[in-house]
Amino acid sequence: MGFQDGDFRSISTLRGLLDSGAISASELLQDTLDLVQKTNPELNSFVLVTEELAREQANAADDRMMKIGPKSPLDGIPLAIKDLYDTAGITTAGGTLAFENRIPDKNATVVENLAEAGMVTIGKTNTHELALGGTTNNPHYGPTRNPWDLNRVPGGSSGGSGAALAAGQVPAALGTDTGGSVRIPASFCGITGHKPTFGLVKTDGIIPLSRTLDHAGPMARSALDCALLLDGMTTPGSGTLFSENINEPIAGIRLAVIPALTENCEPHVGKSFEYSLSILEKIGVVITEIDPMGGADDWRTALYPIIVAEGATYIEEILRNNPQLVGEAVRTRMLKGLDASLHEYVRALEWRAAVENYFDFALINNDLDGYIVPTSPQVAELIDTDPHTGIEPAIKFRNTSIFNNTRQPSISLPNGFDDNGLPTGLMITTAKGTDNLTLRIGHNFQLDTDFHLQRPSA
Repeated sequence: MGFQDGDFRSISTLRGLLDSGAISASELLQDTLDLVQKTNPELNSFVLVTEELAREQANAADDRMMKIGPKSPLDGIPLAIKDLYDTAGITTAGGTLAFENRIPDKNATVVENLAEAGMVTIGKTNTHELALGGTTNNPHYGPTRNPWDLNRVPGGSSGGSGAALAAGQVPAALGTDTGGSVRIPASFCGITGHKPTFGLVKTDGIIPLSRTLDHAGPMARSALDCALLLDGMTTPGSGTLFSENINEPIAGIRLAVIPALTENCEPHVGKSFEYSLSILEKIGVVITEIDPMGGADDWRTALYPIIVAEGATYIEEILRNNPQLVGEAVRTRMLKGLDASLHEYVRALEWRAAVENYFDFALINNDLDGYIVPTSPQVAELIDTDPHTGIEPAIKFRNTSIFNNTRQPSISLPNGFDDNGLPTGLMITTAKGTDNLTLRIGHNFQLDTDFHLQRPSA
């Protein structure tokens, strides 16, 4: 398979082609459908292609552009949707047999907003079952494969969206992020993924894992594309256009390395990170070091009960009455969630509040704009020969999960490769409510690097 044959044009590039008449939305759609048909048998990034809906939306976009012009920069642009987002009249299964016949009667708010912006829904992407895991080795729908190496995972739980972008199947995709599930696939697949400030993007109509930790986020080629997608995801609710002023320079911005989150990284992850720091310093960013937690690290294990307790509560009836409908690995973890004590849960909530306060205070007290660390200490691991085992490197989510608990915006950017040609990721996090700054820093980094332009040849 040669992914170099894919369409790796950015949202802004496609916008120009659509506006000039060089290509129609229907022609772009056909190119997209042809590529998905060609590449998906090996990748397994899509579990459902919504061709009929896509053609209807593309034809409507062409009519608009001929009569009145585009509704938004996203009008006519193909979109892949993680199979957690409700889509009216279309199966939303969450990667589990328990929901295989679940057909919502209305769109999730984000899906509705993007439809109103004129985006063309291509289909639903594979997810780790119920979003509880970081491989996208789905026991019911099969594993999604990483376009950089088909023997490796794309990360998870938004691995289908990450793989679809890396292979050039689509220019834009939706993911969710509870402990890193947008940013890990972004890092492993060499694309860009943004976890917004908690609550910025509405999560109603999205199958939940943890209602107090879930974030809905954009995944795309670049920070600029993520900003354009975030504009559409939040319109009209936020009142902010995140793509505005994204070209402003970032000289004088102060970012802090967290030493505890740079330890025990794979060698090339560390080398890529050091190189990224030098690039940012070259364009005027001030780099310092800080330990927001003051050396405390027992909170890491204390926070896990939140995810499993809240996730298990959502599917409690299924777990008690039809547990066989949930794969073994996820079922085992969810059942532990049902057994979690109220004390454990409350203690975890207390720790989370403490972490949030520590990280907020460190920015304010040290006159910092944000934090900078590797997205993950590792590159993509090999696909487990038995996806039912649920075995994953314990360190994978170490860096990302912290910032779900702090509720701060966080972006993962491609920043290099290891000796096997596998991508590494750089993560930048800023204060709550400053998503425009997070995206602007990412965009400026990408103006000085070309890692986000590199494509797999598997």
